[in-house]
Parts: sequence; C-alpha cells; structure tokens
Amino acid sequence: MKALQKCRERLRAINGEIRSISEKAEDEGRNDLLASETRKYAALKVERRDVEARITQLEDEETRAAAEAKARGELGITTRDVNPGAFGNGADVVYSRTSGNSYFRDLLASATPGDPAAYEAQLRLNEHAQCVDRAATDLPREFRAGPQKRAAGSETRVNPNRTDGQGGYFVPPLWIMDEYVALLRAGRATADRCNVRDLPGGTDSINLPKVNTGTTTAVQTADGAGVSSTDLTDNFVSGPVRTIAGQNDVALQLVEQSPSGFDEVIFSDLISDYNQKLDVQVLTGTGVAGQMKGILNVSGINLVTYTDATPTVPELYTPLTQALSQIARLRFLGADSIVMHTSRWWWIAAALDTQNRPLVTPDADHGANTIAVLDANAVQGVVGSIAGIPIVADPNMTTAFGAGSNQDRVVAGRFKDAFLWEGALRTRALVEVLSGTLQVRLQVYNYCAMIADRYPTAFTAIDGGGLITPAGY
Repeated sequence: MKALQKCRERLRAINGEIRSISEKAEDEGRNDLLASETRKYAALKVERRDVEARITQLEDEETRAAAEAKARGELGITTRDVNPGAFGNGADVVYSRTSGNSYFRDLLASATPGDPAAYEAQLRLNEHAQCVDRAATDLPREFRAGPQKRAAGSETRVNPNRTDGQGGYFVPPLWIMDEYVALLRAGRATADRCNVRDLPGGTDSINLPKVNTGTTTAVQTADGAGVSSTDLTDNFVSGPVRTIAGQNDVALQLVEQSPSGFDEVIFSDLISDYNQKLDVQVLTGTGVAGQMKGILNVSGINLVTYTDATPTVPELYTPLTQALSQIARLRFLGADSIVMHTSRWWWIAAALDTQNRPLVTPDADHGANTIAVLDANAVQGVVGSIAGIPIVADPNMTTAFGAGSNQDRVVAGRFKDAFLWEGALRTRALVEVLSGTLQVRLQVYNYCAMIADRYPTAFTAIDGGGLITPAGY
C-alpha cells in the first residue's frame, strides 16, 4: 500500500529529526534542550504518535483485506463475478460461522438502492433461500409446515439490533484515541512577538545597565569659549527569574495500560497551559508574588484615553494613530505590533461605512476607504494590519479593565524592546513520591524572566470607556 509505505518513510524521517536534536545538544555539551528545540521535539513526538497510530490502522486494514481475500477464495467468490452455485449444494454455508457473511447486513444492503454491494448481497440471499428450501424437502412431512420448517443450521435469529443483550455487545464502540478532543486554550501570541532569548543558567535575575542621564553638547558661543560638559549617570533594569510549573498525579495503571499514551495527553495539556500562562504574564504580570512584570504594569508607558459612549471603528482610528505617534515621538523608532483582544479585532473587521461598504478588506488596493487589512486565514497572532502595523489578536488580553470591569485594552508597541528569556521546558515523571499508592506524578516546569521596561515609552496603552467589550463579539 502506498499510504503505508509513505507513513513508514515519514516515521523514519521523524525519528531521524528527533535524534538530530539530541545529538546537536550532546555535540554542544548541553544537558538541556533550547526552548525552540524543546517545542520542536514535543511537536515531533506528537506527530510520531499520530503516524504510528496511522501505520497500525493501515496494517490492520491490510491484514483484514488479506483474510477477506482468502475467505472469498475458499468459497469461490470474486468481487467481479459472484457465482450463485458456489455457495454449496443444499447445505447452508452462505451464512455459516466461517462464511464471513451476515444475513441481516445483506438484507440491509439489498434494500439500499445504489449500494455497490447490493448485487452480491441479493445473490447470497437467493442462494440462502434455495439452501433452506432444499434442506426442508429432506425433512419428514410432519415438519415441513409451520414454524418447524426451518432446516437445522439455517438462520434462526429473531430481530437482533444494537441494544445490549439483543446483539449490541457484538457492536463495540470505536474509540479513536489519536483524535482525542484536547482542551481549548489560547496560545502565546504576544509572548512570541517579544524578543525571545534562551535563559542562561546559574542566575536568579538578569540585570541590564541603563544610561539614566546622558551627556550634552551645545553650540560654542565663540572660539575659546566654554564647552558643554554634563556627566553621564547610570542605573539598571532587572528581570527576576520566575518559575511556571504544573503537575498531575495519575494512576500508574492508567499510564502503563492505556494504549493511547495517556502520559502524552497529560504532558501536552500541561505544556499548552504553560504557554497560555506565560502569555498572560507577558501582558499583565504584576511583578510581585512570583510573577514577572508584564507590559501593562510597566511604569512610564504611554497612555491614550478613548472615551466614547457609542464607539465606532472610525472614531477608534484616531486613538490608534495617536498611540503610534507617541511611540515614534518618544522612542524615536516605530511600533512593530498592535495587540488587542480577538473580539476587538473582529469588531473592527465587521465595520461598515455609511454606504454599507466594509472598512476592513483582505486587499487594501480594493477597498474604497479601507481602514485596516484583513488576513482572512488567521485567528490568533497576526491577523491583519492598521496603518501598515501588524495587528496581533490575543484572547489572553484581559477584558476586565475599567471601573465596570468590562473594558479591554489595545497595546501598540515596539515589542522587540521587551526581552523575554525562557529556559528549556522540563518534564518529569516522579514515581517514588507516590509509590505507596501506585501513582506517578507528571510535572512540567520552566524558568523565565522578562524585562519590558528597557524603554517604557516603546509602548502605548489605549484605555477608556470607548473600549467596553463589544457585545456579540
């Protein structure tokens, strides 16, 4: 089978990529994988599990097909031409235990117009009737009429169905383990826009020197006159190393006996939650109680207030451009992203002008009065652009700001100025701590640090009553 061959080739390729990641770390003398390598390693393991499950499925199908071909050969049946005389000479071999046929399944198939199997099913039903009639003529006369007319060995089931106890136990449920429904979580859209770096080991904080007040120059009023002289002063900004961790205690029997690799389900879910929690820290971390300091809690960022009882997209456009202007004017470099909640973005994308023409289109060249450009294929992360600046939709943006706890925020910024350090994501399976109850503790944890206040004026937050979370979005 071509599909089986392709799956086997892909499995070999995946195993090769996994080995190359480990070998690269060994060659470089590292005990841990880099953050990027860890994410790729985890993705390859998930893909390998899916490919292995597909290989098993295709091998089972191949085995069943071979067995079916063998049974058809023994009965003289082919898919192209079914010979009615090949089913036996009076004996009921059409629906015997070893025939592989089902009387009721053939009844259903023969009554279904257009079913490719209807022709063969009807032939088997006809031959079965002939077998019953021939066997019945061999019975004594007193048994040829009434309910006793059935010949020994012929079909005797009465109205079986899928109810347990009436045939239902022979129709087991199919559990497609490799297609399990994972818990939905938002990703790390804002975190990935930052300047992500590998966290160095052996430290509990990262400090960056900062010029506090600089030197000065001035026009020399005359030859030989005094030259401007101001001493430079310095300070520093710091990002403490924080820990994001999670665990789940699982019965050892579940891990060892589950055919689907339940430990991978747990670890995948923990890693998904880690990514979401990291993204929340990048946005709104308080900087205390073990948290990182997120962008919205940095002292000194720019602020634009948008107050409007009946907000509209054209009216929001002015605060957005003001936010971009503040960054350009005070940071002296342009913003590289505008982060907003997903509902805010789709509220913008739904806007129409007074002629009911969309203000957001997939192609800026085809809009009569386009405010923003829509990337139709995106849901999280970069979903479009306004004023040439990428729009990042992030469901982790809080919508409980403001006096009524019903406002979201829009953050424009130069996210390259926010440094985010991540270590290699660690996973552990601890058996000893719960050995007395035959359980295993599965853990995921990582060290991370963030410095978002290198240049506070690199970010502008838009707040105010005009950002009450839009209804219906």
